[in-house]
Formats: sequence, C-alpha cells, structure tokens
Amino acid sequence: MRIRSLLPSDRAQLIDILSQGAGFRSEEVACAIELLDAALDPSDGDNYEARVAVDDEPGAPSERVLGYACFGATPMTEGTYDLYWLAVAEDARGRGIGGALFAAVAQELKEREARIVRVETSSLEGQGGARRFYEKVGLRLSGAIADFYRQGDDLLVFAKVL
Repeated sequence: MRIRSLLPSDRAQLIDILSQGAGFRSEEVACAIELLDAALDPSDGDNYEARVAVDDEPGAPSERVLGYACFGATPMTEGTYDLYWLAVAEDARGRGIGGALFAAVAQELKEREARIVRVETSSLEGQGGARRFYEKVGLRLSGAIADFYRQGDDLLVFAKVL
C-alpha cells in the first residue's frame, strides 16, 4: 500500500467505498462527495485536501483505491485542521490502512507546523468503531454534545495535539 494525493480518476472508486458498506447514511455520502469534489477542484477557494491509499501489492489491480482521508484547515484558527472524512473499503479493513492514512495526514500537518487536528463524529458511527479507531491513533475525546444529530446520537469531538 502507498499513500498519495487525490486524483480525478479516484472519484468513482471513492464513491463506491462511501456508498457500499461504510455505514454512512445517504446525506453523509452526499456531503462526503461534495467535499471530495471540492478537493478535486480547489479553484472556488475551498481548502479541502485528500490523501488516498492505493494497493501496490504484486498482482493487485492497478491503482485500486483502498481508502482516503479528507482534511482541511479549520477556518478562523491558526495551525488547526479538521479531519472531515476517513473511509476504508470494506474488504480492506483490519489491515492498518485507516491508521496509515491518519498517520500520513498527521505527519504532513506537523511538517506544515500545524498544532492540532480535530475530528467530529457521531456516537453511533460504526457502533463505536469510529471512537475506538480515533482513540487507537492517538486522538482524545475533547467534548460531546448529547442528542446533537438526533435523539440518542451524540456529537463526539476528538483532538490530537501534533
């Protein structure tokens, strides 16, 4: 596996990852696609970026996308970034791809002298799998708002000092 910048040719595979088995609701998929398109066409002033994990194992289909991370500078802050989306293909989970994507983004942000990376997620996301993942890669729960998304679905805010 290797991690590289987003290419226009990745779009269809990423939409498949988001739409099939990632556990996202249709409005979440639509939002993720909107940010993906903004990262592909930054001409409108958006600061969204994405890094993509691709399979480079011998015999792997060429440029098979395994997952991606979408991030950007947090408006009105200095050195703070948001991780908007991190998704891995269902058949590629459990291989460390999500952790490698997060590590690559965090390292790149450190090189830019970023101070903090922040993630917002649902308390129901992946039946707690998102929370376990973020904690495993070194993010810490920094806040929560009960019933934010809907009754029984809290907003969780994670952060990591870089």
